[in-house]
Amino acid sequence: MKKGLCKLLILIAPFILMLNVNAASATVAVSSSANQVIVGKDVTIYVKISSAAALGSWEYTLNYDTSVFKLISSDVGLHYASYASNGSTKSVTYKYVFRALKSATSKFYVDSSMAVAWDESILTVTNGSKSVKAWTYSEYQASLSSNNNLKSLSVSGYEITPIFSKDILEYNVKVNEDETKIKVSAMAEDSTATISGVGELEVSAGNNIFDIIVIAQNGSEKTYKLSVDVIDKNPINVEIDNREYTVVKLASNLTKPESYIEKTVIINEYEIPAFYSEVTEFTLVGLKDEEGNIELFIYEDDKYTKYNELNFGNITIYPLAMKTILKDYHKTRITLQNIELESLTISDDSRFNLIYGLNVETKEEGLYLYDSKDNTIVKYNDEHIVILEEKIKTLTYSTIAFIASTVLALFGIIALSKKKKRSSKNKKNVNQMKQNKENNETADPNQIIDKSNEVYNIYEDDKKKKKRQRKK
Repeated sequence: MKKGLCKLLILIAPFILMLNVNAASATVAVSSSANQVIVGKDVTIYVKISSAAALGSWEYTLNYDTSVFKLISSDVGLHYASYASNGSTKSVTYKYVFRALKSATSKFYVDSSMAVAWDESILTVTNGSKSVKAWTYSEYQASLSSNNNLKSLSVSGYEITPIFSKDILEYNVKVNEDETKIKVSAMAEDSTATISGVGELEVSAGNNIFDIIVIAQNGSEKTYKLSVDVIDKNPINVEIDNREYTVVKLASNLTKPESYIEKTVIINEYEIPAFYSEVTEFTLVGLKDEEGNIELFIYEDDKYTKYNELNFGNITIYPLAMKTILKDYHKTRITLQNIELESLTISDDSRFNLIYGLNVETKEEGLYLYDSKDNTIVKYNDEHIVILEEKIKTLTYSTIAFIASTVLALFGIIALSKKKKRSSKNKKNVNQMKQNKENNETADPNQIIDKSNEVYNIYEDDKKKKKRQRKK
């Protein structure tokens, strides 16, 4: 009997093994938005349940070190069970946001999981995990590479000098005069470093200087300089304000200003690219300085004057030397669009400055008002100021006239008051005299005799006084 059972097991064992091998399975994977996180910052953990077969229901528990991370928010609970609403669900993903509490490495992992297919068959589940490192910012910075060295530097088709070394920072190369572009290649010694200033670069006749900057993982920089000398067999050299320049012979190296047209001029028997404006009647040519910078200059009668433009979108000004000074204004210097120029201002903290210049589109020369707050410029017109001053003057005269008339009226009132007082007094005296007369007419005779005697006595006294004066 036992021998028969053993024989039966041996016979069906391959079939049982085949059933296990072919049994459907599911995966509960754990992933994160970052492998590292700064203490105090957040990291997102994703739990994804997937299967080749349609999912019917599932369940899992997400675990982590609570002393290292704190759960901030999530789509569902850490222990979660759910089911599918249809037979087409083959994967679902849930999101958890954790905040790092201290410096340590913590593992997020799933256990207590199970999955059932839509056809109610039990799925074999494989659980996943993800480790995330939490550390302080200083620890993070210390871990970053400071290597900002180049491993190689080259110019396609040409040899640079000296031979490259990561510790040599300046290199030179000479290229043909018909070259307008060169290809510069470089490789960093550390793969985490980044490089700028390489690739296809434009060059023009004369010296061209390029900076190749290497930025290490921790942010430290190192600059390698490449001087590219485009050979000009017959350079046209000019000296302006004790600086050496070379006339640019290739039009592709110049940028045409707006409102100008392309043309050519003859300098030292060479046809030189230039720009011309029918409004300003300026002819502009390009000059390159010893550092390889190209600027436009006004060319006239073999003389060169630096050309500057202040472009404000709606208006373009060619600044000129200040030719006037307004009342209450003083001169100062300001820098606009990398151009230092003279201006007028009422006070040093004013947002407004007056600039003297030429509108290159209208040829209107004069003062222009610049607003540093709005970065706008308009033609200055003092007509409103003149009108305002006239109004102020008229108002002043009117005020003075009003005050004068008020004072005169006040004096008139005072005089009239005094006149009334005198009139009242005189009237009182007249009334008194009338009263006295009436009293005399009604008095008795004795009183009249007494008055006559009084008058007589006065007359006698006067005669005696005159006799005494004659005797003397």
